[in-house]
Formats: sequence, structure tokens, C-alpha cells
Amino acid sequence: MTQIFTENRMPKTATSYLSFIGLSLVIFVVHVLVRGLLNIDIWSLIMLKSYAVNVGLGLVLIAAANRLLERQSTYVGWVFVALSGLKFIMFFLLIWPEIKQDGVTSSAEFASFFVPYLGCLLFELRFLSKRLNAL
Repeated sequence: MTQIFTENRMPKTATSYLSFIGLSLVIFVVHVLVRGLLNIDIWSLIMLKSYAVNVGLGLVLIAAANRLLERQSTYVGWVFVALSGLKFIMFFLLIWPEIKQDGVTSSAEFASFFVPYLGCLLFELRFLSKRLNAL
């Protein structure tokens, strides 16, 4: 009977991807709702770019970590640091020029980057912590 349940379970990799995408979607929906409640334009190009960068690189981290943990766990930390650095490079290339354009950084612009960044970062840290502790 237990064999039936273990055979039908999704692989950890698929569960990780679905959890990350689901959490990102929940954060995005809440973010849009809060922007709407505060009478802020709900579709900000800064916000959309930020979610794309953070979710995209978060998925790359999950994929890289899953591959590396099968063979060489010592490189996972370096991948995390490299992708975190890449997030900030992408911020300065894609998002910062748009924020800087009017010379004023509003709290909505600030939140447009840091809400998805922090949401993805917390998931990534939790994911890596669980996976590394399981070794």
C-alpha cells in the first residue's frame, strides 16, 4: 500500500518548481491588490520586469541546485552568490534607469523591486537550507 503512494508522488524537482511558481504568483497577486487598494497603477513596468528577473533567476537557481546536489554540493553556495549578484546586475541594467528617470524614487517603485526580490530570496534560502540539511 505504501508503494502505491510513493510511486504517485511528484519528484522533488517538480514540487520545488511548482512551489516556487505558486508562491511567486501569490506574492504577485497580493502585490497587485495592495497597489490597487492604495490607488497606485497596478501594472508597473518596473514591477513586471522585477518579477520576471527574480522568478526567472530563482528557477535557474532551483535547477542548478538540484543538478549540483546530485554530484557536487560544494558549488551550490557559489551558484547562489553568483545568481544573487546577477539579480543586482539585472536590477542596475533594466530597472534602475527607469526608477532614476524622473529623479525621485517613490515607495511604489522601491516596493516594485524589493517585494519580488525578498519573496524569491526567502524561498531560495529555505529551499537551499532544506536540501542541504537533507544531505
